[in-house]
Amino acid sequence: MPDTNLILDAIAREMHTGVLALDKDGRALYANPFLLNSFPIRGGALGLPVGAIIKNEALGATIDGFIKSRGGASEEIEINDSGRFFSARIVPLAGEADFSILVFLRDITEEKRVETIKKDFVANVSHELRTPLASIKGYSETLLDGGMDEPETLREFLRVIDRHATRMSRLIDDLLILSRLESHQMSIVPAPVDIKELVASTAAGFGKQSMDKGITITAAIPDDLPRAAGDRDRLEQVMVNLLDNAIKYTPPGGSVSITAALAADGCVTVDVADTGIGIPAEDMPRIFERFYRVDKARSRELGGTGLGLAIVKHIINAHNGRVWVESVPGKGSTFSISLKTWG
Repeated sequence: MPDTNLILDAIAREMHTGVLALDKDGRALYANPFLLNSFPIRGGALGLPVGAIIKNEALGATIDGFIKSRGGASEEIEINDSGRFFSARIVPLAGEADFSILVFLRDITEEKRVETIKKDFVANVSHELRTPLASIKGYSETLLDGGMDEPETLREFLRVIDRHATRMSRLIDDLLILSRLESHQMSIVPAPVDIKELVASTAAGFGKQSMDKGITITAAIPDDLPRAAGDRDRLEQVMVNLLDNAIKYTPPGGSVSITAALAADGCVTVDVADTGIGIPAEDMPRIFERFYRVDKARSRELGGTGLGLAIVKHIINAHNGRVWVESVPGKGSTFSISLKTWG
């Protein structure tokens, strides 16, 4: 018959939950490897008071309460340790001979991060939808209150309603695309992709938009550039988002250039450079986050959803590629993607 103590010790060692056993004075009798890795103490935790192992006032106060009362019902609290979050369950053991306490610590940092992302996401979507909805409601109410009797007013108000409805439709489309990418429901079907043809066809679709704004689009792609390995439809989404951003944030009379080359690492690199407003250095680390905008008011005015670059990042990551940006405020930005070659 195996030794029960050996079995319990093995279980505690392998647990992905911290286990700390305390004596009647709140000093450590045992700490499993997970807890020692989470709260490293030089020389080990044995014999140390709980406050020297886990420096958290709420946990210390709860344990002190159990020690004073020599018992009580188990209790669960949440503690924060230098940006890490733990769910701590304190279980008093009141035996006939002695009194001790078991503390179980479960790392919930990732859960808290996901929870924060969800809250921010809901708040952002609500905010993004509230403005166009309020405009649509306001203009439609004005029309119903008699504005339809004036043809010019009717036409102008309908244009505004149509613009905001289009913005909402784009936002919902981008949300659906991003959701499918993040949940890996959008399949990536690799095939040889002709970057020169992809760039030419994508740039042609922005002919009117760039002409209306007086922006010149140029492309310089070598004829002998190796084909990239990727899903053409998804990579077209990437180019559309990058070109759309470049044109939106480039003042009239500016230019957008698309270049491609075979890099030293054997990958195909595509650069989309503009002479736009640029991105401040402090915003660069967050530029690919969902709903993050350098100039929120201007982005909404231009019809941006705040999801384009997040979609770009997810698609390129799904191709095991890289995406990055270099920018000088007031002079322009260059967004680059790197893809493996086919074959």
